[in-house]
Formats: sequence, structure tokens, C-alpha cells
Amino acid sequence: MTVDHVYGETVIEEEPTRVITLGLSDQDALLALGVKPIAVSPWWGDYEYATWPWAQDELGDAQPVVLNDGVRDEANPPIEEIASLEPDLIISLYNGTTKEQYEQLSKIAPVVVPDKEFADFAITWQEATRATGEALGREDEALALVKDLENSFADAAKQHPEFSGKTAVVAERFEAGETIVRTGNDVRAKFFEQLGFTIPTEIAGIAPNEYGELYVPDELVTEISKDLLVWNVGFAPDARATVEALPLYPSLGVVGSNKVLWVEDDVVSGAFSWGTVLSLQYALDELLPQITETLS
Repeated sequence: MTVDHVYGETVIEEEPTRVITLGLSDQDALLALGVKPIAVSPWWGDYEYATWPWAQDELGDAQPVVLNDGVRDEANPPIEEIASLEPDLIISLYNGTTKEQYEQLSKIAPVVVPDKEFADFAITWQEATRATGEALGREDEALALVKDLENSFADAAKQHPEFSGKTAVVAERFEAGETIVRTGNDVRAKFFEQLGFTIPTEIAGIAPNEYGELYVPDELVTEISKDLLVWNVGFAPDARATVEALPLYPSLGVVGSNKVLWVEDDVVSGAFSWGTVLSLQYALDELLPQITETLS
């Protein structure tokens, strides 16, 4: 198998059996295809083997190594630790792998990174699933998984025509003084777009950065008032109190009409944010009733 990517091509001579995933969520696509990694990268969430609840059935009794003692540091992959595990394939898709890192890792085993258009944390869950399948020689199976999940979203949109034509804002809070609004190819924005909602491409004249993030200062927070306001705060328990204490927040029309959805459960928030072929079905099952109830 020859896989083309941003740094050239990678030849995989035999079916891989000892696979390491370096991207922050790469293990999910691998597990969905029935392959259990020997090592994974940590992201966030205090779950054994860096595997969240939606993927634990697929992991089964496997016990992958969590690289770098569980400390996230994608800028410095632990080369010696990876080499000691003797992998026959390294997958680094939802990541910012540099050419230098790629060349270092390629001395250990074949390395699969994204195409240029999906490099530097820009890969979609569809492409991550397909590329993983291609590397395993199971591209048709991977594409079938993609189609199944896309059909789940399409069916949900068909069952809820009231979503169409409404504008949804997906917001998060990390730093004082500003709100991040998700747009573009960000998986949280795409989640609602696939359900039929319109996602704003700018707020108050503010354009998104390369990662599909709009930084809205608190003095312009009224501009995020649309048909549905979604706060993804499961990873930050104090964020809701912070938002609701903003001086201008009570004046938002969407707040007055009670069309605000708080995603506060840490697992649902995690599934929504991980945005993988496994996590998104879980997020859809959990969030669809909440979205419907909020809008009604």
C-alpha cells in the first residue's frame, strides 16, 4: 500500500499489526476499524488508556501504552519510547506533525500524515477515518463507516425540518474577556451544520482564524445572539457562572427567549469536541433530544 500525503508518500509493505497513534484523537478511527493500538497519545480526560467511554467497547481488554507518561506534548513526540515499542505503523493525523518529526519517525516505521489541505489539526473526521482505513488496507470499510454516520446526521435533519434556516452559534469560554465561537471546518460547527443549521462565518465583522475560531470580546457578546446559542462547557465547570455574570449577557435576545443549550456533561462535551467516527454518534444520540427541547 502506498499512501500519498503532505510530505510525499509512505509505503506500507505488509498489513500492520503493531500500530501507534500520535494524533490526539487518532485511536478512535483505528478502534472503529477493529484494530487496537499498542500506544496512543494523551489529550484530555482522566480515562484509563486515554480511551473515553464511547470507545471502551471497541478497546475491549487491550491495554495500550499512553505515551510520554500521559503528558500531552505533540510538539515533542517521545521518539525513543516510540522506537522501543517496535511499531510497524505510526498514524499521525489529528496533529501538527512537522517534516522533521516525520523524518525522525519514519526511521522507526512507516508514518501516515494528512494531505496538505488537512495538515496542522485541520483534518475532518471523515478524512481521518478514510486515511486510517487506507493505511490498513481497509478503505472501503472506512468509507462505509463514514457513510453510516453521515446518514445518521441526514436522518436527524430530515426528522427535524425546524432546524433548517435557523442560525446556531457554538461558543466556548477559555480566557477572561472573550468568547470563542466555532465556525468553518471545526467539528463542533459542522455538527450543527449537518443537522441543517446555518453557522455564522463572522460575528460583528470578526473573521475566523485558520482553525475556524472567532474571538468575540465581551463588549460585543450581544452579537452572538442568534436562533440557538450552544455553550460547550463540560470541560470547564465554572464557565457557566462566568458567562451568566457578564454584564451584557442578560440582554441577549436568545437568553430572553430561553434558546440557550448548555452542554455541561463532561462525556457529552468530550464526544462533541473529539469529533471522531465513534464519538460523534454518541454526541448525536445525547444532544439531539436536548436541541429539540431547547428550540421548543
